[in-house]
Amino acid sequence: MGIALKILIGVGVGIAVIVAAYVGYILLIANAFGVFDKDYTRQELVSGYAEHRKAIQTVIRYYSAMIPAGKQVEVEFEGTAIDRIILREGPERNPTYTYAWASSSKPQLDSLVASLGWSEATIQQLQEKLGAADCISIQNGEPAVLGFKRSGMGMYSFNVFSRPIADSLREQYARGCTHIIQSDELVLEYGGGAIGPQCFPDGY
Repeated sequence: MGIALKILIGVGVGIAVIVAAYVGYILLIANAFGVFDKDYTRQELVSGYAEHRKAIQTVIRYYSAMIPAGKQVEVEFEGTAIDRIILREGPERNPTYTYAWASSSKPQLDSLVASLGWSEATIQQLQEKLGAADCISIQNGEPAVLGFKRSGMGMYSFNVFSRPIADSLREQYARGCTHIIQSDELVLEYGGGAIGPQCFPDGY
């Protein structure tokens, strides 16, 4: 085999390795942002809610009792551990927000958990009740909001009302593309992340 041919083969192999590494990197990034995650249909959300309605009502009651007066807290689990907390407190017109993620601010997250008076047993029971409801996150309030499933950076959620939806809120939902009124009790929500779709798909 001539030297020139060996060089060409070597260059070709090198280029193939570089291309393979680049493609692998692109696929890794795409996977991290959930490009290959499942999208859920309206019927899947409705069926999921109907199937787990009793467990959803149970976890809403349990979680409401966990939250100190005057605070609104959203908590999301990754497996059996808390992954994210958002705390809202203060005056209704000018509240303050505190954010904490396990991946980047674990000490702050632990401090928030402690300030809410949650024990390990309380958190474990909450995670188990959320799991029984087939959900991964919950936020107290009216409506209570339960995260059903993530798709990429987006979240499909159930907004669960304990009393009739106000006409002003119905109008607000109708003007946007992130909520679908399913019944007087249930409004479906899709919240997009930093990238990707920000609305329910057309014809949803």
